[in-house]
Amino acid sequence: MSSINGETPAVVMVQSMARAGWGELGGNEWQGVRSTLTAIVARTRGRRGYMDATVWQVSQSAGLSTRWTARCLRILEGLGIITWNRGLLRDGTPTAGFIQVNKPVLLRFVREAWSKGAAAWQARRAETRARLADLKKREQHNRRSRRVELSTPLNNNLARRAFGAGGAPNIEPSTEPPAWATGKEEEPMNEEDNYLLCDHGHVKNRCPHCRRIQDSRKDEQARKPWTKERRKAWRNATARRVQQDLERLTAEEHRRTSELWRQEHPGVSSFDWLKQQCEKDRAARS
Repeated sequence: MSSINGETPAVVMVQSMARAGWGELGGNEWQGVRSTLTAIVARTRGRRGYMDATVWQVSQSAGLSTRWTARCLRILEGLGIITWNRGLLRDGTPTAGFIQVNKPVLLRFVREAWSKGAAAWQARRAETRARLADLKKREQHNRRSRRVELSTPLNNNLARRAFGAGGAPNIEPSTEPPAWATGKEEEPMNEEDNYLLCDHGHVKNRCPHCRRIQDSRKDEQARKPWTKERRKAWRNATARRVQQDLERLTAEEHRRTSELWRQEHPGVSSFDWLKQQCEKDRAARS
């Protein structure tokens, strides 16, 4: 930010203001103004930040409608960021308008954006530090699950309850372990429960309407004499015929072009004619 001054290009100023959070131009209601300003500085020439452009050309670069772009240009003009001289008609010919970026005003907006963005960054850092501290505090004494407590020898109370005086384990499961732990397969569910309803409201694979549709498709497929190999051969033959037609048309077009050239330029090849034209242009320029 300290290296930005009045000699900095306008596009660099806008990029700096975007990194700072746009300042006064931040928020959803200024989205069109930001897009229009970005499009203007992208189309400017030189360090002075000026250009000749119509509203339609700026709208194409901003990705907005022509009417909305004109409104945003008027807002930028009212803020003093740009100077906009509208286009006019000269001898019945329309001329483009003239837009210049007022870099001193834009520099003031950039500095205000950095001042406002610095406070936002400090608030964000404080909020992040508080959130991380609270997260660390909550995760500091995270209680282990019952399965881990029973399997670890670090808990002395559980170890004393699990082993008697002789050291033999005396824990008896109060409930039967689940099927996935013992390797036993669960009882198969009823087949009717696995079925889903079809589009006609019946159980899948048991709907008379679906069966009738499948039977009609099978009959239609059976009546077709075409096989996969025959369809492939037909497609290849059609492709070869189309390619031959294209080659024939290309040859005829080339022949007609050559005959027309010989009629318009008798006794002169295309290379000699092009060489003569280049010599004429060189002589006219000199």
